[in-house]
Amino acid sequence: MTDRKRALKLAMTILVLLGLVALAVLFLQLRQRQQTPLPLPDIAKDAVMSLARLHQTATKDGKVQWEMDAESAQLEEGGTRMILNSPSVVFYMDDGGKVLLTAEKGMLNTRSNNMQVSGNVQVHNDRYKLKTESLAYDHENRILKSTTPVVISSRQFDLQADQMTYDLDRNQASFDGRVKGRLNERPVI
Repeated sequence: MTDRKRALKLAMTILVLLGLVALAVLFLQLRQRQQTPLPLPDIAKDAVMSLARLHQTATKDGKVQWEMDAESAQLEEGGTRMILNSPSVVFYMDDGGKVLLTAEKGMLNTRSNNMQVSGNVQVHNDRYKLKTESLAYDHENRILKSTTPVVISSRQFDLQADQMTYDLDRNQASFDGRVKGRLNERPVI
């Protein structure tokens, strides 16, 4: 029986040591990964400042108007333009609602808080979803404007237009160009 106890004790000791070695290797790998800097896009070499993971909040008259996150940003010389990669913006409405905008690229004017975004632009709230290729935001007037074709979908309708203007303060959109729409049937409850 004593040989069996010694063998069990030796096996347990080896397992504990192997576990400690594995834990130490994992710790060292995680530490090394944290110290590796993130690669910056090519545009960063012309920038005054490059940031990884940006968060910014814009206010007007003491109220939060929007919050933006971006994977990375480069502040251009002069400090008035910030080039954004994968921006995501939440616009806050007066009624407590939110409008979310996402895009592949963007540009923020740091003085006026005006924005331009492009590439797979999507804007949605709890009722509608808009898709377009480019969109501009006028901070002073709180207006989103697209001069490229837009597609809007919801449970009740689908709409296409050549251009769109959306007033965030009035929660009202207007469409220009070849406007086409389709009403979806509502199921009878």
